[in-house]
Amino acid sequence: MEFQKTIAKPVEFKGEGIISGKEIKVVLEPAEANKGIIFIREDIKTQIPLHIFNVKALEGCTALVNKDGCIYYIEHLLSALHGLQIDNLVVRVWGEELPMFDGSSKVWVAKLQEIGYEYEYIPKRKIKITKDFKYTNGKGKIYFKPASKLKIYAEINFEHPLIGNQIYSVEVTPSEYIKKICFARTFGFKKDIEEKIRKGFFKGGNLKNAVVLDENGILNKEGLRVKDEFVRHKILDIIGDMYVLGAPLIGEIISYCSSHRLHIEALKKMYMTHILKEYEADALKFLVLSSKKTRAY
Repeated sequence: MEFQKTIAKPVEFKGEGIISGKEIKVVLEPAEANKGIIFIREDIKTQIPLHIFNVKALEGCTALVNKDGCIYYIEHLLSALHGLQIDNLVVRVWGEELPMFDGSSKVWVAKLQEIGYEYEYIPKRKIKITKDFKYTNGKGKIYFKPASKLKIYAEINFEHPLIGNQIYSVEVTPSEYIKKICFARTFGFKKDIEEKIRKGFFKGGNLKNAVVLDENGILNKEGLRVKDEFVRHKILDIIGDMYVLGAPLIGEIISYCSSHRLHIEALKKMYMTHILKEYEADALKFLVLSSKKTRAY
């Protein structure tokens, strides 16, 4: 039997926001069983429950929004929570974005491991893929298939000598996530980043937040953590974006040159067509997801 899990005690994070350039404070707190992941913008006193229709995918990030505010760059924290199988949590944020730290989910994971977890003796909720589904958007393609566990295959292809064609696959468990995925950093191209800075989109950010590439190689002096760090980060992002459903996903995912926008669009389509179903992990009692049920936080 699998039980729901939260964290053992509150923990605080501080880091620079790449949009604002300001120091962002985040406090994670334990939450009761069946509460899911709840975000609170403490600076404007608004709560934004994690729900598929409160999510927007933008160029380079995933954001949580409602009529009162938004929180950008939620995908790396959600990846850590999904990878570590944390079901219930309150996320208090002082600012409009989550800090990037080193561009991976490693900082989130390390502190969560340090403070430990608390099991709540209520059966774990999971979301199951019930039939094959394919979604495309331009160059990107993503396939979903029924399976007994979460398995992800990702392929990327960039016309850059350091990236090229990369393929990686993993069965997502806490141990595999920690060993193989959480350290993989986001990456970007120098000319694109300089253009965003020129237009005023980025007031923060530096080589500590991402792997930055010019035409021939990378600018980070420390180099890559592993040769295929780029495609591993793609899997990190997929794991995070899948958690906007508010519960662990069970199924097989195959992606080709996918993006945050592709991930979120596909999930919304699957949600609306009832390809995703919720069940309790012990009884395998299936319930079709409904907007009323998942919004009741």
